[in-house]
Amino acid sequence: MAAKSRLDPTVELADAFIGIATNMPVIQLVHYINSRTLLNLLREKDLPVYFEKSDNLQDFKFYHCQDEDYRSVFCLLGNSSSGLNLLPTHKQFGYFLVVQGALPEEKVTQLVAQIKSIAGVQLAALINQEPIKSLGPILQDLEIHLTDLKKEKAEKQTRIMPLAEDQ
Repeated sequence: MAAKSRLDPTVELADAFIGIATNMPVIQLVHYINSRTLLNLLREKDLPVYFEKSDNLQDFKFYHCQDEDYRSVFCLLGNSSSGLNLLPTHKQFGYFLVVQGALPEEKVTQLVAQIKSIAGVQLAALINQEPIKSLGPILQDLEIHLTDLKKEKAEKQTRIMPLAEDQ
């Protein structure tokens, strides 16, 4: 009997994974995060995440900004969509702020404190990513989504004038 080879893709964990528990609408939360933390989270296309059990893609709310000073990317993800949770083991959190890049540890701690200080936020905490087995595929989906967004924006910027055959 031949041995079945199985490749497990390596996933680079996020530099910070912050869980946010709140009852306020996402638009209001984003407004307060932008005003308190000086981030500039903007609404982007929803993040499609693949679920093996149901064998389909589910879209989750997605906000994004890039900080050139710290060479970091900030992504706010909704934890629930159509009754499914992005991370079922962390149902208590309504949203996750994923930080990827060169953000110093003291800035991450300051960011968590600033989010905690928002009225209406019950909890904001750094989440240990190591024991969460379902996080790897989600971070892969996030990386693919960010690459697609970057590609779409680049195509829009290079298109200055329509081609003659398109007119």
